[in-house]
Amino acid sequence: ITNSREKEDIVTMTQRIAIIGGGVSGLAAAWHLHTQSPSDSVDVQIFEAASRLGGHAHTVTLDTEKVTCRDSTNGGTAGNVGVAVGDVAEEKKEDNDSNETSAKNENSKEVDIDVGFMVYNKGNYPNMTNWFESLNVKGEDTDMSLSVSLDGGDKEWSSGSLRGLFANPLQCIKPEFYTFLKDLMHFNANAGELLLLPSDDPARQVTIQEYLNKEGYSEAFASYYLLPMMAALWSASVEDVMAFPASSLVEFMCNHKMLQLFNRPQWQTTTGRSIQYTHKMASILGKNAHTNTPIVALKKFKHEGCGGGVEYELFTSENKSVGHFDHVVFACHSPQAVQILNTDDGKSIDPGLIAALDKIEYGDNVVYVHSDPNLMPKRKAAWGAWNCMGKSELLATHRPKSSGKDNEAMEGSTSGFGNKLQKKDSDNSESLEGENGRMRAVYVTYYINTLQNLTTSTDIFVSLNPHTAPQSDLVYRRQIMAHPQFTKQTHEGRSDVKKHFQGKDGLWFCGAYMGYGFHEDGCRAGFEVATAINGVASPWVNKSDVDEADKELLVLPPPDLAKFTFEQNNSLFRRLKRLLTYRIPVAICKVFVTRFLKEAITKGQLVLKLNDGSQLKFGDGSTCEGDSRPVTARVFDDWFFVKVATEYDLGLARSYMAGQFLVEGLDKEEEYPWTLRSPNNSSKIETNEIIGDPIGLTRLFLLFVGNRDTRSTGLRSVKQHNYANALQNASGLAISKIGSFINFLRFRIFMDNSERGGSLKNIHAHYDISNDLFRTFLDKETLMYSSAIYDAVAASPATVGQPSSGLHFKGSLEEAQWRKLDTLCDRAQIQPGQTLLDIGFGWGGLSLHAAKKYGCRVTGITLSVEQKALAEERVRKEGLGHLINFEVIDYRTFARRKDNQGKFDRVISCEMIEAVGHEHLGEFFWAVEQVLAYDGVLVMEAITTPEARYETYLRSTDFINTVIFPGSLCPSLHALVDASYKWSTLTLEHIDNIGLHYAETLAEWRRRFNAKEAVVRKMGFDDVFMRVWNYYMTYCEAGFRSQTEHCLILVFSRPGNRALVPLSEARSVTQMKSLTNEEVESWLE
Repeated sequence: ITNSREKEDIVTMTQRIAIIGGGVSGLAAAWHLHTQSPSDSVDVQIFEAASRLGGHAHTVTLDTEKVTCRDSTNGGTAGNVGVAVGDVAEEKKEDNDSNETSAKNENSKEVDIDVGFMVYNKGNYPNMTNWFESLNVKGEDTDMSLSVSLDGGDKEWSSGSLRGLFANPLQCIKPEFYTFLKDLMHFNANAGELLLLPSDDPARQVTIQEYLNKEGYSEAFASYYLLPMMAALWSASVEDVMAFPASSLVEFMCNHKMLQLFNRPQWQTTTGRSIQYTHKMASILGKNAHTNTPIVALKKFKHEGCGGGVEYELFTSENKSVGHFDHVVFACHSPQAVQILNTDDGKSIDPGLIAALDKIEYGDNVVYVHSDPNLMPKRKAAWGAWNCMGKSELLATHRPKSSGKDNEAMEGSTSGFGNKLQKKDSDNSESLEGENGRMRAVYVTYYINTLQNLTTSTDIFVSLNPHTAPQSDLVYRRQIMAHPQFTKQTHEGRSDVKKHFQGKDGLWFCGAYMGYGFHEDGCRAGFEVATAINGVASPWVNKSDVDEADKELLVLPPPDLAKFTFEQNNSLFRRLKRLLTYRIPVAICKVFVTRFLKEAITKGQLVLKLNDGSQLKFGDGSTCEGDSRPVTARVFDDWFFVKVATEYDLGLARSYMAGQFLVEGLDKEEEYPWTLRSPNNSSKIETNEIIGDPIGLTRLFLLFVGNRDTRSTGLRSVKQHNYANALQNASGLAISKIGSFINFLRFRIFMDNSERGGSLKNIHAHYDISNDLFRTFLDKETLMYSSAIYDAVAASPATVGQPSSGLHFKGSLEEAQWRKLDTLCDRAQIQPGQTLLDIGFGWGGLSLHAAKKYGCRVTGITLSVEQKALAEERVRKEGLGHLINFEVIDYRTFARRKDNQGKFDRVISCEMIEAVGHEHLGEFFWAVEQVLAYDGVLVMEAITTPEARYETYLRSTDFINTVIFPGSLCPSLHALVDASYKWSTLTLEHIDNIGLHYAETLAEWRRRFNAKEAVVRKMGFDDVFMRVWNYYMTYCEAGFRSQTEHCLILVFSRPGNRALVPLSEARSVTQMKSLTNEEVESWLE
């Protein structure tokens, strides 16, 4: 290539195109542009760092007698610009001496084999098959049997024959083997249903781990088949396999006809190995192909020719320019593309592009070519074409580690319950091979004699990441090859590149990572880029055997066999079963729910968008709770109507947890009510396809509250407690009363807040989820899991005479929590050196503050082992161990100790009373009176339910006391005062209501939690938990924001307590002078 710009601009209409990477994507793009473009319209140059073309199409020549290996050449260094590089970017050769063997001779036992790309079939590789026909490259039938061998052969089978299936005769008497076969048939028959879901359905985003758990597949199915097979297919660790999107796996298996027992495709291998096509490509491209020419840098600048635009100068080793180009096609791996793009001096490459490419992950794999049979199944009857060798203990990780976790954890949290955030980055600490390598659970050995129809008497194998290295004198070659890892992050990055950056400013990207990671995916990606550049369709698109719908395309798409596969398994029995168990219940419940919502939603508007495109609208469209926009819920699964109809509000929660519906976000920031917007006007940043719009959830709950708490008098019970309308007690949705009663009955029978262990179990289910989880959203300084108190001022009313529409909040969560701690201590009138009992001390924030600021001697009691461990760690760091003592004990047991009688000057209980239960409120006040000094003070921060709803609340269950805080109850103020009167001599002395501050606290917790989604998922928490936690935060926020739930700071003491005289000062009993409008505006600034 000349560096002379004059020569390059002789033909101004010729597009100069550089292709970086000589693998299958680069070769496909180069072939199409070079052979299918109009004459002289393009000048294509392809640059490859290695000394050969082909990438993973890699043929090597083995001498089975000398046990040596060398690369087969495919055109040498045709068109080399003079820069020779020995290292290959994608294959880092380590045993160079094995490449320096003598050439073939007639007396040696030499054979050519492929170590990368090996097999294909016509049905699933349409573009590559047609390309091969154009190149006159032949194929031959091959065997693609699968074998799994676990635990040194204790469990092994092969799909090649019935004898192979029962290669280990002992498996005939093992129930788990038949469970695996049963689940395999069930998976093959039902997995295709996942692909019939709408593309925006959250159920399509679940990972393999979530899918296996949700569908109830056995450990045997996972370890005997699915996980080893996937790890072998994608050269991935089990951890990466678990994070693989289930829909992508099912789509791949459907399209490759792996979900059917019959009519499976006939696989082929290239006759004469893959060098046949790479050699022909080298001949076709001639001097336009440049091997030993790594591209290491790029420079972008304005195009100096006519027409404007941009162009790029590329550089190889030693900063040598290889020319200027209008288009640059990155047919290399994404990490290499990122490195090259980052070298632009002008820093004019879109950072969003680099970020998207950076998400696409690759993993290195150690590849051995050898003849050691010890890396194959124990029994030769179990040998297959590809053999998965592993350990069942490490493959059985799709279930929670603790068999009792479902009974321990709060509903929806089992996926990550008890897990801790790993401090060490595993990518930096683990090796590629060996017992503790990246694929420590399973590795794969390919039986090359079977796969590539070898006639040699010597068995030849290719093993990836083996747990034990092959016998050294049987090894032909050891090298490292990189493969894309199809995690959720990779899918996001790939999608961003396709949607926003493909072809922008003449930069193009193709590779196997654009599909499933196989040769057809790389081939198709290359053709897609090439046809987009020259606008010419692939020559085989218009062939007679191509579907009419595909003839309008430029490149043949992957076959869509998912629906066909499902329909083949859709028997009359299955259709009848679905009619009786799904369609009829849905139809009935849909009628009930629709009628109910028409009666219940009278203000505002609720829109339900269904899968068939229809919409159900409820309400008059007026402003409700300050919200003038409709709340739109996207219903993905009509079972939503069954859940709501049979379980009412708890059914709505569980439907959201299951991903059956999400709330859509609003288009513009200003459309959200000002009280719900994020402080930095980034309300939409939390919205995603898994949780929907969390602020939209808050809007949904506020819509329900606004229609529940109407101004009408409504019906009254005999005790004169208000049942305002349909939303208050589900009148009009009679069918839900059955499910609600069953839920309530279950709650009353199994929820136990007794001293004998029930309270301990309930606290454990929520507070022991994971300390690291709570750290993702609580403030960083106090770790208080209760309402903060912000610097706040009421907003001016919209019109004179109208109430304020809310509070303006100022300051950080950390500042607000310190203010709350000072408020609690002030209300308790704590004096230096006093003794303090902190009931339910959480992670020690209040105890540390009282000891540090006032020198108090603090005793803290809790039922959470995890909280105590972290709190004690914080105490040690502060050096306050001589002042603070923590204990895991029930408050009633603690009060019975004789040495605790009248011991404490002050008792503070911060949002612990909710865990006590209505029947045990009196016991709490009794316990406090036992330990409180005569002139002592009790300060309680409590979430309370308004008296008007308390009676109904006691006779029902809800999302909070069933799912989030098992057995919990938010008492009414009357219930607390009544309990204190009946069980103690304590009297209520002072009240503060900080409910609106709690709404803002919860909103900030939610924002922080969602911002740390990646960290939360590293702890093992899944999509269900992400939805559970968002539902919890928004559900509570709406209650406090609507002022229909309260957070009260209550002060109790015995009558005549002089310690509380300061609470009668003017600052505590009078209202401060209102701020003027000018002062409010100044405050907001």
